[in-house]
Amino acid sequence: MSKYSGSHGDQAGLPRGRSSLAPEEAREAQRRRIVRAAISAFAELGYVNTTIADIVGRARVARQVFYELYPSKEDCFLDAEAFGRAALFGVVFAPWGVPEAITPRSDAWIRAPWRAYLRTCVEEQEFSRAWAVEFPNAGPRTLTLRNSLFEEFGKLLRQGHERALQQAPECWAPVPERLYEAAFAGGYELVYRLICAHRYAEIPALEDDIVDFTCRVLGYRPPA
Repeated sequence: MSKYSGSHGDQAGLPRGRSSLAPEEAREAQRRRIVRAAISAFAELGYVNTTIADIVGRARVARQVFYELYPSKEDCFLDAEAFGRAALFGVVFAPWGVPEAITPRSDAWIRAPWRAYLRTCVEEQEFSRAWAVEFPNAGPRTLTLRNSLFEEFGKLLRQGHERALQQAPECWAPVPERLYEAAFAGGYELVYRLICAHRYAEIPALEDDIVDFTCRVLGYRPPA
């Protein structure tokens, strides 16, 4: 079952009136249902064609509940983008910023997060499509967020590289600041093209090429 997207059309909505959930918990549960349903709708229908009726229908919540949480479809879209960003930063690529996760004399610290991301793209196809294709095209605000994404991932990659360089300078080379962003964006572009073409089965095979490219950008030299 998808963790990041999905329709609740075959499930009952959250109970109305008195509930065992605290008000804050109930509100968060409604939000999660709406965000997951919105990501599913955006992936299938596209942002422009998705209506609020599509979202609340998939989430099995009342339109009033939607407007209590979001003033507009765009605000819901931005929350979905934030949800996806937190998933990628908090789960998939987080090891780049963790000192203990860096293996300075091998490419394992680069490979593991990329492998996790590629696996996520295959397992969470609606999320991947909404994230890669629809989020950047929803408007100026989401485009700005998309562009800042590469900067943030570049900073994470820099943290990992700087630790590896400090611990094993014979295996890595100093690189200009911009190359961290370029290293991530280059690998991401290969994945993006397959997502656009709905060629999800081919995504895992990108792992070696993406890792090799990233290592070359960072001047990696395997120990003798």
